[in-house]
Amino acid sequence: MNIAPKKIARIISLVTAFTLSQSAFAQNSSAASLSPQNSMSETKKNEETIRRLEARISELEKNTDERLNFMADAVESQTKNNHKNKVSFGGYGEIHYSNLDVNGTDFRELDMARFVLFTAYDFNEHIRFVSELEVEHTLVSSGSRGAVELEQAYIEIDIQPNMHVKTGVILMPIGITNETHEPPTFYGVKRPVIETTIIPTTWYSAGMSFNHQFESGWSYDLMVSEGLKTDDPTATPGADPFDLKAGKQKGSFSAAYDLALTGRVTYRGIRGLEVAAYAQQQPDLDQSARNSYADSATMLGGHVVYQLSDFTAKALYARWDLEGDAAKADGKDVQAGGYVELDWKPLQQWGAFVRQSAWSQMQDVDGSQTDVGINYYPHPDVVFKGSYQLQNDDAGNSDGFYLGSNT
Repeated sequence: MNIAPKKIARIISLVTAFTLSQSAFAQNSSAASLSPQNSMSETKKNEETIRRLEARISELEKNTDERLNFMADAVESQTKNNHKNKVSFGGYGEIHYSNLDVNGTDFRELDMARFVLFTAYDFNEHIRFVSELEVEHTLVSSGSRGAVELEQAYIEIDIQPNMHVKTGVILMPIGITNETHEPPTFYGVKRPVIETTIIPTTWYSAGMSFNHQFESGWSYDLMVSEGLKTDDPTATPGADPFDLKAGKQKGSFSAAYDLALTGRVTYRGIRGLEVAAYAQQQPDLDQSARNSYADSATMLGGHVVYQLSDFTAKALYARWDLEGDAAKADGKDVQAGGYVELDWKPLQQWGAFVRQSAWSQMQDVDGSQTDVGINYYPHPDVVFKGSYQLQNDDAGNSDGFYLGSNT
């Protein structure tokens, strides 16, 4: 909002008149006091003049206050409506160095794992747009392993201060890392293996979600979205119809014959404690394909995070149950895993962790992995990491260390 020059001039003239009136009042008062022998008529005349001046001064004070308040409101409104305050930018990047022994073979690699740009725009105090664009492995071209992905792009509306609706491309409300996966928020160069296999982080889908929070610390989330669509072995020989991570459609020309339903309940009513339970129903993993090759799937999971002083303990478990004789025949009807982690951060800039993970995505194939490492934070949003992992044979027998520079 712009303040018209005429209004500013009017305010200045009022302030000037106010000053002149005070001066005239002082002069008349002085004249009256210095002329004790004035006639009665002159005294009455001076008294009348003083009364008029007092009334005028009162009126000027009122008008001046009103106009100054108007100016203050206009400046405040102009600040709130400034487009620079509406737009938010952010982002992060991860570069990883791997030095591993994979089944007796030396493996060394340097990779810009991801570069992420975050952009948001507030239409007003209750409606906003949020987006997150990611480039993986630097190069996107034919034959490369790189990718460009739009991991978030949604409109969020505050129905009430504690009730929110999102629609667009949204992160699944599942796990510890999926919604909050910026490098400074977790330990280890690589994300927890359970949250990249059993829970296929980063997991996002096109859909709509609803969140409701309560003062008691409880909250819940409901989401309806595109479902998984696993690979079709009848169309592609050798395809695995029960590889759930490969079935993410990512909002790209997604088959939407069988929508997924997701729910989560969370409790944060005790300081330092977070407890969550989540469930998802996939009605048909082949999205009602004419030649059916997979049936429904249900995921149940939960986690606990508790921070006490310098220590944080985490535990997570998730399990998929796949229906149908084909999944059972392949030994993939149950896919489950979990991990426990203990973090210690004695100093603001230093932290250490140990994590034990175990999982199975096929009958009689039981992977396990141990991770230990340190994080160094020269700034709260910048972290340098080092971690060491040990795997058993079923997990890939990949032992060695990682270094990471992340922000």
